[in-house]
Amino acid sequence: MSLAQNIRVAFAEEAKLQWLPIKETPGFGGVDIPGIQCKYFGKENAGPWFYLVKHEPGVVVERHSHEGDVFHYILEGEWQIGSKTFGPGFMQYEQVGLNYGPIVSGKQGSLFLAIYDRAPNFLPAKGVDKSAAPEAAYE
Repeated sequence: MSLAQNIRVAFAEEAKLQWLPIKETPGFGGVDIPGIQCKYFGKENAGPWFYLVKHEPGVVVERHSHEGDVFHYILEGEWQIGSKTFGPGFMQYEQVGLNYGPIVSGKQGSLFLAIYDRAPNFLPAKGVDKSAAPEAAYE
């Protein structure tokens, strides 16, 4: 079932949304990563899967994947992926089935937009197939 079949129009005001730990945020399947908070702009179990995400300084998101495509855009702070550091204006797009990370938030933490084509359902990486190697994938 496509998003268009569920929701025709969605509105949300960021200032009126509550910061939630990722484990309580709709769509992430209860994964618990301390130091990550989200504001969810959609409707639970329906989408759209649009989030404002905040990482505290030094948060490590281990290598993982999601059940769909993902788009990230850093607004504030920075991420280290492999030996490279990325700051505001960095965009990352990953197709379904790819593993990526670890991602380490910088000294100021990070604030970014995360958009998924379906509920993200955080999945730990398994094996080495279809992995996006940090040094090669972020050139």
